[in-house]
Amino acid sequence: MSAAVSHKVTLWVQTLRPRTLPAAVGPVLLGQALVVPGHFSWLTAVLCLLCANALQLAVNLANDLFDGLSGVDQPDRLGPTRALQAGWLSAAELRAGLAVTLGVAVVTGLWLVLFGHWLLWLLGGLAVLGVLGYSGGRRPYANRGLGEAAVWFFFGPVAVLGSLLAQHSPITLEAVAAGILVGMPVAAILVVNNLRDRHTDARAGKLTLAVRWGKVSTRRLFALLTLGPLAVTTPASLPGWAWVTWGVTGLAALGLVREIRRRDGAALNALLGLTAFYSLALALWLWLRLVVAAG
Repeated sequence: MSAAVSHKVTLWVQTLRPRTLPAAVGPVLLGQALVVPGHFSWLTAVLCLLCANALQLAVNLANDLFDGLSGVDQPDRLGPTRALQAGWLSAAELRAGLAVTLGVAVVTGLWLVLFGHWLLWLLGGLAVLGVLGYSGGRRPYANRGLGEAAVWFFFGPVAVLGSLLAQHSPITLEAVAAGILVGMPVAAILVVNNLRDRHTDARAGKLTLAVRWGKVSTRRLFALLTLGPLAVTTPASLPGWAWVTWGVTGLAALGLVREIRRRDGAALNALLGLTAFYSLALALWLWLRLVVAAG
């Protein structure tokens, strides 16, 4: 591979931001773990994971493209370098990458909706609109403080319950609860992002929750989204190993809450990846709490 090609590949990898993928993997894995015995298919599970990851990568490319074109991204941006704003990739290249990632999501999603429940047509359509409407179009919903709610919805209830619908598995109360809870720390990733960017977002007219609420209330929201799921899933009446697992996960959440109170601006960048991995850890805890312990 030539140096030029290798450099281009590196730029694409940085632009795709694969460190965000644990946020997409955790909820889908949890959903597959909640499939009622007799309904599970490995092929369907793999396709669900491919679709979720493709949508996550598409979101990353769409945000890079649309925020760059709209002028939200400026040279004083505090977050990880955006490809369009930095001149790494052109708008045409990003559009092509967005088409490819959305294409993978649509192709895998079509298999799921054709052989899964009819409601997947609705959820799949909403997911594509969610990718494109977050920062694109005339009235991006991220600019109106709806980003965190949308992330919670798509990475919580949609990911978990959609996994069950794809497997033709009955939806249980445990699955509904899991969908509500697992999306919360994923939404917390966006809270970190918006807390960091609140000043530049306000200048660009992007009225995120961090812009509307200020840093104190935004940090409280982060604490609620990270600690809340653990507070309502204490391992009461479970073996000692469950308490150890819950405690370790709780210490990780407390560490994140402590750091977001100490940091601001570009120093928050490190918390993005850590919160993404915490969301995966919480998904694993919910799996242990709802599946293994119940069995």
